[in-house]
Amino acid sequence: MSTEPRLWTLPLRRWLVLALAVVFFVPVLATAVVVFHVLGNPGNGTAAVVERLREGVSRWEDPQWQAEVGEDLAAQGVDVVLLVDGREVYRSTAEPLAETGGDRRARLVQRLVVPGVQPPHTAYVYGRYTGQGWGPPQDGAPYWLMPVVGLTALLAALGGIGWFLGRTVVKPLAAASEAARQVAAGNLDVDLPASRVREVAELKTAFESMSGGLRASLEQQAQMEQQRRFFIGAVAHDLRTPLFALRGYLEGMERGLADTPAKRAQYVASAQEKAAALERLIADLFDYTRLEYLEQAPNREPLDLAALLRRLADGLRPQAEAKGVALAFAAPEEPCMVDGDAHLLGRAAENLLDNALRFTPGGGSVQVECRAEPDRVTFSVADTGPGIPARDLPNLFTPLYRGETSRNRRTGGAGLGLAIARRILRAHGGDLTARNRGTGGAVFTGWLPRPGGG
Repeated sequence: MSTEPRLWTLPLRRWLVLALAVVFFVPVLATAVVVFHVLGNPGNGTAAVVERLREGVSRWEDPQWQAEVGEDLAAQGVDVVLLVDGREVYRSTAEPLAETGGDRRARLVQRLVVPGVQPPHTAYVYGRYTGQGWGPPQDGAPYWLMPVVGLTALLAALGGIGWFLGRTVVKPLAAASEAARQVAAGNLDVDLPASRVREVAELKTAFESMSGGLRASLEQQAQMEQQRRFFIGAVAHDLRTPLFALRGYLEGMERGLADTPAKRAQYVASAQEKAAALERLIADLFDYTRLEYLEQAPNREPLDLAALLRRLADGLRPQAEAKGVALAFAAPEEPCMVDGDAHLLGRAAENLLDNALRFTPGGGSVQVECRAEPDRVTFSVADTGPGIPARDLPNLFTPLYRGETSRNRRTGGAGLGLAIARRILRAHGGDLTARNRGTGGAVFTGWLPRPGGG
């Protein structure tokens, strides 16, 4: 995933509205600036001259005043023609529209009629164009600038919009198309450019999420393939061991090695033991593959877990007595209600009890307890066997774990019973843990959420 900072974004529809506004307003504003700012002022001194003409309207025909005004007009580059009742009374220069000083810019004219004065007083003011100030365009302004400026502003706006859309829409979409081809070719290390268009930014996020998900899926698939190969190899090994022993006993009986009733009984008992181990292994494999690969959902129903454990303990008590192991059960009088699948939970508890009985020597004991807590129901199976080596504890629930000192290896188990038990409890929202007792033996503790609890 990209770690670059996220940009503020807007939907594409809003960007298009903004683009239309830019296309309309930019040429209008540029033209307005040209009309009112560039073309709207004929010269720096024109306004002052006009005001002076207004104030001195009564002296327009005074030669002294005319001489003073003429000096000021020459200094400011402004020319005037004054008329009283249509009769010219003063002209600052013979040709007021002539170009002066090499200035090729057009000279502008402003006609002034002084109100409230009789006879009528009219002034024509000529000044050079300076491009400064703000106001309506004057007579003689270069109006050809207006369409040129408007068209230039329109092209600039369209160019900016095209650059923006290319950078924020076209380029990311092209990169997404190329990234899709790279992903199809197996290259998941792709990176798309950022965009301020929300839909494109969401496409970038979704594409990177998809790429990360595919990468995680491929890694998980590789791990599963490795586990599958290990699983098949371990299963083949565990199936071959009892089959090899069973075949040895049968061949011995066929060749007459069991030549006495005691030896025959011993061979038959050993063969039955290996057949039982083989049957248990196949049952464990079937249950594990059903839970692992078919992802069977538990059939949840109200269930008294204490009653289920008591029933299982009572069923295994004859087997425990035959081995000389004391099997005790303790639970509160009130029910320990959970929502769960009675068959699956019974399978998990039976695996734990069978595990405890197999590793508890004669004269030992197995203690089963169940208790209700505010948000869960907890049960435990404790034995007085040899305990679990410290190096095997982290991998105790790993399917087919075959540590050198593991309890499964010493007894020929497949290493699936505990994995099945934990998977069943986790499918119900609970869990299963294991630890060694301080006085010797192992304790397996499981829990399930209570109905309506956490």
